[in-house]
Amino acid sequence: MDKEHLIDLISDSMIFEIKDLESYENKFNAKSYLNNRNLNQLRIISKEYIL
Repeated sequence: MDKEHLIDLISDSMIFEIKDLESYENKFNAKSYLNNRNLNQLRIISKEYIL
């Protein structure tokens, strides 16, 4: 799985789990944060939110 796909999956999953977030703004913030992570870090994060 490439980095962009992981970022989309993780940020969508985070927004889904945390319902009281204002979704668009926080999705942007989540994507910004995730873009600064490397691929291995994203894989670890994805295990937390996707599984």
